[in-house]
Amino acid sequence: MKIFPALDIRNGKCVRLIKGNYNNEIIFDENPIDVAMKFEEDGSKYIHIIDLDGAKDGDSTIKNIIAQILNKTNLKIQVGGGIRTYEKASSYLNLGVSRIIFGTAAYENKKEVIKTIKNFGKAIVISIDALEGEIKTKGWLENSSLSIENIVQDFEKEGCESFIYTDIEKDGTLSHPNFDYISKFRSFCSVELNIAGGISSFEDLIQLKNNKIDGAILGMSIYKKNINLKEVLEKL
Repeated sequence: MKIFPALDIRNGKCVRLIKGNYNNEIIFDENPIDVAMKFEEDGSKYIHIIDLDGAKDGDSTIKNIIAQILNKTNLKIQVGGGIRTYEKASSYLNLGVSRIIFGTAAYENKKEVIKTIKNFGKAIVISIDALEGEIKTKGWLENSSLSIENIVQDFEKEGCESFIYTDIEKDGTLSHPNFDYISKFRSFCSVELNIAGGISSFEDLIQLKNNKIDGAILGMSIYKKNINLKEVLEKL
């Protein structure tokens, strides 16, 4: 199972939001580049970066930060937040990013997302962020009436090979994932499935692995030191 340490960026700083609430923010570091370098020092090969301003406002603005991380590390970057067009996605991929995460665009700009999947294949990830079973968009501020299962099946048919599921109710809370729903999600998702939200212990990671989850995104658990990233990477 792949481990993705998470780096959420807002106003140029490394932050975490509790349950996606922009008014409940914790700043962990003023310099995201330093955080990324520390992840690599701990042994990580990957990093999951979200532009929170971009997710909320609709246009990614962290390209300069991404370029610096690419220049100073060998991390494979998957990035999302405000990437809603083929052109924006391709510009990040051409910069050297490994994977693009589409969230809101998957529901509101589907043609652009499908075009990007057709051109870049495995480099495209669809993010499904839900609160009590309801999909949330635009930085988790708006609702969508779409069915999670239908979204997965539709994009699998279009060639999507990777999904991220985030349980917003669990995100940033260290309250353990909703394993019952994750098992259900795994049952109707036949491609790569990565999980975020509530992961708070090594035991959580083992249970996700036993449920045939392909990747885990770790945020608050490593910033609060509930999980030692270096030890987890050595054991898994």
